[in-house]
Amino acid sequence: MTKHAFVFRNALLTISLAIGLIACGGGGGGESGESTNDSWTEVAPPSTKPGDFINARTSAALNTGSTVNLTLQDQTSLLKWALSTAEQQHYWQKNLLGSLYSNANHKIIQTSLQFTAHPSLNLYPTDLSTGIPFAMGDSVCDGSFAIQSGKGCGLGVVTKIGEGRVLAYGQEMFSSILNNNANFTQFTEVMNNSLRWLITGDAHQAVNKTLNVVVKGTSNVDVKNYLEKQLATTVNYPACNVLNPENICWKDIDLIVLGQGIEGEKFEKELIDKYLKAGKAIYFQGSYWDIQANTQKVLNAIGVQADMNWFRDERTLLMSNPANIEQRWERINQIDGTIKTLQYFIAPTSVTVGELNANNAMIQSMLTHSSALQRLNGQGLSAFSAENRNSILKALVLIADLWRPAVNYTGLNKNGDPLTFIQTYASDAWLDYKRSQTTAAVQGAGDYMPATAQNMPVSSNWETITVTIPQSGGVTAIGRASIPAKAVEIQIVDAQGANLAVQTSHIRTWGNPFGDGGYQRPMRPNSYSVKLNNQVANAFISPFGGPLMLNYNNATAGSTITLKIKGSAKYAHFDFTQPITDADIDAASASLQSRTFGWNTFKFVGGEIQQITPYALQAIGNTAPRDYINKIKTIIFDSNHIANGYNNMPLDNSTQQYCNTLGWDCTSTIHRAPNVQHFIGWIATCGFLCSGNPSDGATGLDIGWGWVHELGHNTVQGVLTMTFPSTENNKSTIGCGTECNNNILAGLSMLRKNEIYALDNNGNNFNHPRLYSNILDNRNTNLSGEALRLDMEKRLWQGDDNAKQAFHMQLAYNYTKLHQGKSQPDSQGVFEFMRLLNISERLYKKIDLSKASEVDKNKLGLGAFTANDLSRPDMIYVLSSKIMGYDLKEMFKLYGLPLTDIARASVGMLNLDEAPLNFYAQPLNRSNYLNEGVWMTIPVTGSVSKYPY
Repeated sequence: MTKHAFVFRNALLTISLAIGLIACGGGGGGESGESTNDSWTEVAPPSTKPGDFINARTSAALNTGSTVNLTLQDQTSLLKWALSTAEQQHYWQKNLLGSLYSNANHKIIQTSLQFTAHPSLNLYPTDLSTGIPFAMGDSVCDGSFAIQSGKGCGLGVVTKIGEGRVLAYGQEMFSSILNNNANFTQFTEVMNNSLRWLITGDAHQAVNKTLNVVVKGTSNVDVKNYLEKQLATTVNYPACNVLNPENICWKDIDLIVLGQGIEGEKFEKELIDKYLKAGKAIYFQGSYWDIQANTQKVLNAIGVQADMNWFRDERTLLMSNPANIEQRWERINQIDGTIKTLQYFIAPTSVTVGELNANNAMIQSMLTHSSALQRLNGQGLSAFSAENRNSILKALVLIADLWRPAVNYTGLNKNGDPLTFIQTYASDAWLDYKRSQTTAAVQGAGDYMPATAQNMPVSSNWETITVTIPQSGGVTAIGRASIPAKAVEIQIVDAQGANLAVQTSHIRTWGNPFGDGGYQRPMRPNSYSVKLNNQVANAFISPFGGPLMLNYNNATAGSTITLKIKGSAKYAHFDFTQPITDADIDAASASLQSRTFGWNTFKFVGGEIQQITPYALQAIGNTAPRDYINKIKTIIFDSNHIANGYNNMPLDNSTQQYCNTLGWDCTSTIHRAPNVQHFIGWIATCGFLCSGNPSDGATGLDIGWGWVHELGHNTVQGVLTMTFPSTENNKSTIGCGTECNNNILAGLSMLRKNEIYALDNNGNNFNHPRLYSNILDNRNTNLSGEALRLDMEKRLWQGDDNAKQAFHMQLAYNYTKLHQGKSQPDSQGVFEFMRLLNISERLYKKIDLSKASEVDKNKLGLGAFTANDLSRPDMIYVLSSKIMGYDLKEMFKLYGLPLTDIARASVGMLNLDEAPLNFYAQPLNRSNYLNEGVWMTIPVTGSVSKYPY
């Protein structure tokens, strides 16, 4: 058979369709697949070219990303242009795959390849329009990129970037085959085909010239020996450092070979971009599971993404199953899903839809393109940026813009008209936020955003805003809104060294279009995170709108970032991280009451709230908005932060004086709230309220139990987590862990809520009667010593959570009596103890007990310890004793807690009096009323009196 080459060029394509880079035989005559397992038939060239479907309007739209001058009839031209482009991609990619796994006579090569986990990487094309993962493991890959979800681990990739060609393997191939490694030798013929394709553009064309090769980061001896032995060529090594940006010798190089030993070089990604643009051939091979900075630069340039292989099961790194070309194609093929989807939209009755669910092939195809658009936006790029190599995306975004105005989420469901459903899904999936023009659904975005929001005025002049950055990385509201289909521009004035991106909303769930409730809102109404570039006006636009959020990393906690913004709107945003005036609150309240915008946000130190307007108004009810805000701040956030000892809540005089006496640092940056807790009132991920960050609920934010419970999950420290191995079997962990420890914080919030607002909720959270009944039953066993303690350990710490939670409250009550000398516990004393206990844990984590002086260790009662490895009972015992000013060993024994000799010795070094066994009894369900209890004294041995209530 003869070899020939085709090169298709189109000025509107952002990639060259390298048809001539495959081995093409005669015959063909259609895509018939493989009639047998030992040969294959080439795919025939498509009958059309993309240029056949372009007019002046669509050409301009593909360049600008704007549908302003398009008519609805232009959708057909765009669909056919995209289909023709997809068919060209199918043509060159499938033929290239066939040529790599066959000889010159189209006889299929059956081969195997086995990678080893540690000295290898898994590789995949960043963009499947420019490359294919031609070598893949047989088994489903654990932890691989979403682009290959459910498929094999990538072992080898070919990509076509600009005029250049790239061949990449995840492990060293030259040395492995030269050394006759059985895991690699059967792959030799495919390896040789891939090298011929890389060097000549044809998998079966001999390399009939001396090659000028440069090798960096791997063995040049192995490269030379392999190429000369296997490809029967001569290799010349000119003195040319292609990783030196100053070099001028690169133009004469035929092949650039790069390995992972390049980390000492000084170059940027743009250097590799330059070589590819000039048509150079680049070979990359991995040799180590970790990906460092220079390797990542190369991968970014050659269009390859990598997974690290340290924990990979080597069975997933094996390609061994015999396969024909059609089978290999199906394992990597995603373009055919695009072709089918486009064919459906052009002629709906000619394509079978299948069941509409998340696994539907057309739905999956649309999500693949959605992910590709998300990756572009994450890099600060648009589908219409010159750097985008997947030209199909441009047409899809424009088609979605044309369809979106007619979208109506009322009454839409999977059992209705499939074309309307799938068109709606496409208009929701094919989104590009990094531009200046899009369209909105005239009827609004369901319960995410009302149609009235589209008429909100936006700023026409630049305004400077400052954003408080609460931690080193996260998401935070900036106090401005994106209005549907109205462009926003953002300039970075001062990022304080942080990396910044912008997005709408910070939500983690938005319902399911395929669910019984129907297609009620956009498939993904919140935007992707779009990178903000320095020294430019960054364009951003959303068809659905929403509160604008900064997504940031590499930041300094507590810093203030300055931005300039234009085209955004003010909405109901309350920011208490900066000075806020009555006028600000009144303006935000008025915006909320108008119901024009779909959302409102609250920003506090350590916490942010985003909720839909109807839920907010429902939660506010007849309360003045200012009172509602104060209650949210006071009960949800302030109470939690006081108990945790965060430095945003000023110390009262009593606590400050005791910190001074102890010689403790109670206010520095180590006591800054470590996390920002986000709350979302709209849709719950699970049940009615669901924990996490963000936590979400199907209700508005209020001061009930649920929200403080969820905040407790994300702020609770170890000193409230009394967990330890069971003494009984030394294996199972028992005690007060998740769903118990966080409720200590939640219960404290309820205590303060009752004190301030006379609202009594969850008065049984601290179940003192149940705790005392454990003591009573324990003593009635007539056991003594360690047997008595062990019985109490099992009885209490494997029992009821509310009794376990009461243990920490009894410590706090004893603090008010023994240290403060109060006749009855009060809220100030309880919070002071909890505050100091949480502060002491952070101080404990800061000190290195292997190096610290005796004076510094004794400040925390840690004098006998030489390592920061205290058990939880030991840590709480030592720190509580130091805070209390009494040795609590008998009290911890009373409650069945195991202590080590070193912990007792450490407290003994403080020369403290032994604490008496006091118990503060409260009526059942009345734990929020501290004044209603009575003190009881418990003897060290023997029976105890009955509970007084």
